[in-house]
Parts: sequence; structure tokens; C-alpha cells
Amino acid sequence: MIFGIKEKSIILTNFDVLFAIATNIHVRLKTGFVLQVAVQGTVSLQCSNVRRGFHRAALLRLASDSKSDTSVPPPSYHEVHTTGESSSSSAQGESSEDAQPNTSFQDQSGEHGEDYETEEQLQARILTAALEFVPQHGWTVEAIAAAAETLGLSSASTGMFNNGAGDLVLHFVAQCNAQLAETLAEQNNQVQLGQAEAKKTAEFLKDAVEMRLRMLIPYIDTWPQAMSILLLPHNIPDSLKHLSTMVDDIWYYAGDRSTDVNWYTRRAALTGIYNTTELVMVQDSSPDFEETWAFLDNRIKDVVNMANTAKQVQATGEAVVQGLMGAAITLKNLTGMNQRR
Repeated sequence: MIFGIKEKSIILTNFDVLFAIATNIHVRLKTGFVLQVAVQGTVSLQCSNVRRGFHRAALLRLASDSKSDTSVPPPSYHEVHTTGESSSSSAQGESSEDAQPNTSFQDQSGEHGEDYETEEQLQARILTAALEFVPQHGWTVEAIAAAAETLGLSSASTGMFNNGAGDLVLHFVAQCNAQLAETLAEQNNQVQLGQAEAKKTAEFLKDAVEMRLRMLIPYIDTWPQAMSILLLPHNIPDSLKHLSTMVDDIWYYAGDRSTDVNWYTRRAALTGIYNTTELVMVQDSSPDFEETWAFLDNRIKDVVNMANTAKQVQATGEAVVQGLMGAAITLKNLTGMNQRR
């Protein structure tokens, strides 16, 4: 064992006791460790007798240790700490395998884990779960709060949704549109590969619109409420955006590649048909909405047979406007907003 002293060094083999007398000396003594003694003054000569006494005691201790200790010498400071660190690392490794880290938050380095969930993804997860509570609570903030609680979140999570129930309805509409587009893309791919026959335009349009409207059936009892929410001024821009996206997808997979005025005419006509058929559906009490699909079939045939004239374009535009106005009035009647008080 080596004891380093400033300007001097004393080497004592297997000594674990050292006495140093000096001005302002600080000694830390531990068996089997390297100790450093900072000497800021000179050793007092007056204490030489005491120093020799401690030195003699150390020699006696050395003789006693040499008789009793015939095994391997004690480990060095480096060996002790290396062993301690390795055992600590292995223990931490075992515990880390059992523990499941919460990767929804940033670690200390500020980096995100592989399963990190953004705020938008969390909102989408809550809104998707909220659809289960719509039959019970309607298109309301209460449905969102109930969904948050089932996900282990506080009901205060509804504060994430500035538009409240509007966010829930718009999320559902976007989800249905995405599902429709995915299905139409798969059908188109099968036709391209020769695995299915291409449908006629009228049949394709009818099937696509019916497929989209059937997605409303689980929520048909509360859908008038959702439609009235979509007609609120601050929701109209997003509502029209989702509607135009859906109509454009249907016409695209129907094979329409027009670049003239027909592009606008066909989409405006199909928009009006979808809206009016939706209104018929929420009031239809026939089995499996048979009257709704018959109404849809007739309207689709009218669109397909439409001639490309300016007069018909104007008539189509007026029909769409009248259809939207009629939709608003019908919704007011359905929701009781148009009743006299």
C-alpha cells in the first residue's frame, strides 16, 4: 500500500495504519485503500517519540497479520470498485429487463422512444375510443371524457379538444372517408390485376355511396345531432373539405379523368346526391334502409345520364344549393331547432 505525502513519500508494505503529525494535516484511513495525505507544513520534531510509538504498533500489527493471513492479499481499490460496479450494472440490467419503460415521454437526453405518442396521435386514440360511447352520450364532450377514463386518462383530457363535440364528429367523418378510400383502392387494384371485373359507372357510384352511408348505421339514431354540428359556422370549412375529398375519391376510382367543366359538374352533382340521400336515410324506417338505396339508385342514374351543357351545369349548381338549404331546414326540424318557443 502506498501513501503519498506532498514533497515526500513513505512506502509501508501491508500497513493499514499511518500516523502523521504536521500542521493542518487531513488523513482518511480505510483498510486496503490508497490514502493521500496533504502536508501543508513541516513535521513537528517534538512529537518524534509519539510517532515512533505508532510506528512500533504498526510493526507489531504487521507481524500479527503475517502469522494469521496466509491467503490471497486483500483486493486493491480498483478491484473492489470494479467488482462493485459490475455487480451494480448486472443488477440494473436485470431490473431493466423486468421493467417496462414508459416511452410516451422524453428521456433525460430529450430524445423520444420508439413508441413515443404525439399529441395528435393521443387525440385520435381518445376520439376513436369515444365512438363507443356515442350511442349512450351522443356526439358530446361527455363521450370523449368517458373514453379518456377507459384509457386510464383523466376526464380533464377533454381540454385537449378545443372544438369539443365538433372534433369528435369530424374525426369520425375523416375515419370513414379513409376507410372508403382504402376499400376503393383495393377494388381498383384487383381490377387492374384481372382478379375482378370492372363495374359500370352507375353501379360503381351507387355501391361507393351506399358503402359510405352504411358506415353511419351504428350511429343512425344520433346522426342528426352530428349533422347539425357539422353545419355550425366554425365547422363548415372542415366539413366541406371532407365531403369534397370523399366525392373526389369516388369519381377518381370510378375512372373519371376529365379536366374540363365536367370535372366540377360531376362532383357537384354527386355531392348533392350524397347530402340528400343522407337526409332520406336518417328518416328511413324501412328494413335495411331499402327506401334509401332505391332513392340513391334513381339519383345516380340521373347523374350518369346528365348531358354536358351549360344549362345543366347551372341547374346542377342550383340543385346542390337547394339541397344544402333543404338539408339545413330538415336538420333544424329533426333536432328541434326550428320549433317555436
